[in-house]
Amino acid sequence: RNAFLFVSLFFPEPVLEEPELQKEELAEPVVDVKPLFLSRAMLTGLADAVWTEEHDAILERFAQDPAESILTIFIDPCCGLKLELGMPVQTQNQIVYFIRQAPVPITPENFEATVQYGTVRGSYIPALLRVLSGVFAPQIFTNTTWPESIRNHFASHLHRFLACLTDTRYKLEGHTVLYIPAEAMNVKPEVVVKDKELVLRLETSMIHWTRQIKEVLSAQETVETGENSGPLEEIEFWRNRCTDLSGISKQLVKQGVKHIESILRLAKSSYLVPFMKLAQQIQDGSGQAQSNLTFLSILKEPYQELAFMRPKDISNKLPKLISLIRIIWVNSPHYNTRERLTSLFRKMSNEIIRLCCQAISLDRIFEGYVISSKEDLRGCISCCHAWKDHYLRAVQMHTQFSSRGWVLDQTSIFAQVDAFVQRCKDLIEVCDCQYHFARWEDGKQGPLPCFFGAQGPQITRNLLEIEDIFHKNLHMLRAVRGGILDVKNTSWHEDYNKFRAAVKDLEVMTQNLITSAFELVRDVEHGVLLLDTFHRLATREAIKRTYDKKAVDLYMLFNSELALVNRELNKKRPYLEPYMAHYSGRAHCMRILRRRIDRVMSCLSGAHFLPHIGTGEESIHIYQQMVQAIDELVRKTFQEWTSTLDKDCIRWLDTPLLRISQEKAGMLDVNFDKYRTHLAPSPTLSDLLALLSFVSSLNFNFIIYL
Repeated sequence: RNAFLFVSLFFPEPVLEEPELQKEELAEPVVDVKPLFLSRAMLTGLADAVWTEEHDAILERFAQDPAESILTIFIDPCCGLKLELGMPVQTQNQIVYFIRQAPVPITPENFEATVQYGTVRGSYIPALLRVLSGVFAPQIFTNTTWPESIRNHFASHLHRFLACLTDTRYKLEGHTVLYIPAEAMNVKPEVVVKDKELVLRLETSMIHWTRQIKEVLSAQETVETGENSGPLEEIEFWRNRCTDLSGISKQLVKQGVKHIESILRLAKSSYLVPFMKLAQQIQDGSGQAQSNLTFLSILKEPYQELAFMRPKDISNKLPKLISLIRIIWVNSPHYNTRERLTSLFRKMSNEIIRLCCQAISLDRIFEGYVISSKEDLRGCISCCHAWKDHYLRAVQMHTQFSSRGWVLDQTSIFAQVDAFVQRCKDLIEVCDCQYHFARWEDGKQGPLPCFFGAQGPQITRNLLEIEDIFHKNLHMLRAVRGGILDVKNTSWHEDYNKFRAAVKDLEVMTQNLITSAFELVRDVEHGVLLLDTFHRLATREAIKRTYDKKAVDLYMLFNSELALVNRELNKKRPYLEPYMAHYSGRAHCMRILRRRIDRVMSCLSGAHFLPHIGTGEESIHIYQQMVQAIDELVRKTFQEWTSTLDKDCIRWLDTPLLRISQEKAGMLDVNFDKYRTHLAPSPTLSDLLALLSFVSSLNFNFIIYL
């Protein structure tokens, strides 16, 4: 747009002398110049646009204010018809411009002499080239009124500008177009040679052609078509190269180029021979580009199939792709150099990284979808490892069966792959931290654990504080600049190291929290509950040390319980309740002690999350020995009891406990065996009360003899 303004100001239309305004003319009413502008505004959609008073005001200001030099009219896609005193800020497809040539108010009488106008359509550079080459250049080159020195100097600079403008205009489309000066096209070479200045200008054009061709040839030899490009981009590069070189070849045989060659040949120009050599290289380069495109085209369909596959499914396709690249290496006459093949394998690495990046959702990772995100990340890591393994297997097979050595730069091929694998591992660590410190599982937070005791609410508040600090650091990591999955983004390492440092602080806070929570633990059951609560954190190395230490403390509590039971077992005369018999009471007490340790052992056995440590194994061994000892004591007690029984003791079960009194009619007597009563110890008061409660349930009237 600025170039248009420059051209319009630098090549103004002839300006008429300003009419002298008389004082009496100033008093005349202002004539409406709106029709003059609208009739010259050639703009698509202008007829259907809504013209408002605001537009009238802007147009009137431009017409009456000599300080305003530019008026543009365009149709904005959002705001509709727009008039601006200057160039539009945003790019527009079409604009109509009016440029004031003299600092005077615009009237119908001086409109043609004072205002220069026009329409710009499409891109600005092609439009500028079109206006310059079609309108201004012919007028300048055919103008004979200027002094010869000024004309030659200006024409030389104009040719250079048009050559650069032509080159820039077609480079946007990926083509190379040679600018052919039209100044000497209709003049015979013998006549042109006599004009030394014109010959110099033609040599300048040929120098520009030489520079353009050198750039094309150097670009053809360039191995790297893009640091992040893939094989499909490589194929497209060579397709464009074929088109570009064939287009240059066609331009080199045009009449205008041949005419300038003949002029410079007659002038014995030193620039002609290098240009002709480069022209021949263009022909050779076109054949090479076509050959490379033919061989690379065998990769197009397989790589297009990869675009629709998940990373975990790519592994099966990799051996075929490596074989196709090896076919190109062995059979291509030009695409068989070490640099090009290394570049092609590196582009394959870029393609695998790109497909993996498409399968990774950073939003899901940072929104707590831990399980599914880790699965995707592990799939990407597996795909990268499979790519490297297949490559190394192909190298081994090639080295074993081929006489041509495999001399590619493996470090360069897999540098970005290794960096991407490490980036995936970093993101897996981020997912693990969300699971550990924020209870995220797959888009939802797990329930907040409930802690017992007087310190339970305080422990819960401390846990929530840790979660809040973690979420703040996670938000800072998510806002990393430059892209998280971009392996060339060096800022990630700095931000991730800050995140890891914050996580280490959280680990220390969590260790202190576990320690304080265990201060009030007095039995194994509560200890197991706490270890179950903090089990998800035990996979972190720093926290695992504290977790294992508390597991040891838990087994020490179990050992204390076993010691208490063992002390009870070792008593010579264990205490029995008065209502208990001698042998059965002892057996009952021993079974109570066993149930006591069985309950604790059952709790420990169900705690699958407890680490396997030496203290635990020792405690279990002591428990097993104690259980065997208790069972043996119960067995011995039973044997002692059975040794006191008569062989015919079963008949005693037929003797009733009560009988009809022989002395008092209608009364009941206790029918105790006199022999057993003599052997048994004297009944206590509690024994008699127990018997009384039993007998009273029979609903009989009886007499108890003490």
